[in-house]
Amino acid sequence: MKKILVSILFCFPLIVSAQTVLTPQQELEQAQKQLEAAKMALEQAKMKAEQAKAAAEKKAKAHAEARAKAAEIQKQIEATKAETARLKQEAERVQREAAHQAEIVAKQRAEAEAAQKVADQKVEQVEVTEQQATSSHNGWIEPKPTITSQPATTAMKAAKEAESNYISASAVPEVNGKIQWSKTYLVPSLSAKELYDKALNFLNVLTQEENQLENSKVVLVNPTEHSILATIHEKLVFSSSLLALDQTKFRYALQVKCSDGKATLTMSRLTYDYKQQDQVTHYVAEEWISNRVALNKKGTRMYPISGKFRRGTINRKNQIFEGFKQALSEGAVSISE
Repeated sequence: MKKILVSILFCFPLIVSAQTVLTPQQELEQAQKQLEAAKMALEQAKMKAEQAKAAAEKKAKAHAEARAKAAEIQKQIEATKAETARLKQEAERVQREAAHQAEIVAKQRAEAEAAQKVADQKVEQVEVTEQQATSSHNGWIEPKPTITSQPATTAMKAAKEAESNYISASAVPEVNGKIQWSKTYLVPSLSAKELYDKALNFLNVLTQEENQLENSKVVLVNPTEHSILATIHEKLVFSSSLLALDQTKFRYALQVKCSDGKATLTMSRLTYDYKQQDQVTHYVAEEWISNRVALNKKGTRMYPISGKFRRGTINRKNQIFEGFKQALSEGAVSISE
């Protein structure tokens, strides 16, 4: 029995081997299955490769964009730094110029005040001399040409009255802190359109006068509302001789508003550019010809330098307003100023 079992165990592998032998058809099917599996594995590998490639490209693109953005930001930073440095230099330059201009104005004011003090001292000396002379009772005294007890002559009175036109507090009016002259003229016989046409012609003629500079012109008109705006750039002459010419560039605005029977002229925004020894100084009227700047503390005299600007400006203003009145009608009557 034992021998039989041993024989069976010995032959069992041969039996199993005989049973696992595949037919050609089975081998073909098995090969096809293996081929399909290989193809599927290949497709999966390709898909993974494409995904990996796309991810790599996306990552590379993101890195490139980040580098480009960083470079652009750095460029903007450099440009901002350069502009900041330029603006800082410009601000320092403007501050230096402003300080220089302030020094010039302060120096001129100091000189004017010193000159005025000297003049006041001389007046006081004359008054003292007069008192000393009148206090002497015995003997002859030396006559002083500056001392007189006679009434002022008509010419002196006229001169004082003329001077009062410049030192009067109302000679240079201010509206909201800005120097401005305004006057309305009544011409009942003329319509708004007729007054507008006359005013426009007056301003066009004014901007063509001999003393006018470039950019002096009528800049805006409103025929519907009968309004006109002109900017005037001209030469304002203080004195003229064969050896010297004292003048300044003078800028201001003229505005006209017309309605039936009346027209209003306003002069404002006054500035000056004054050249002395190749140095041009810019003045704003409010800081140069106003009562607080051009007049002494008592309001009885004008300072020499700013005073000539104040006098010249008032004279020019009078010329313009009188010319405007004549241009409207000889019978025009002013009702406000």
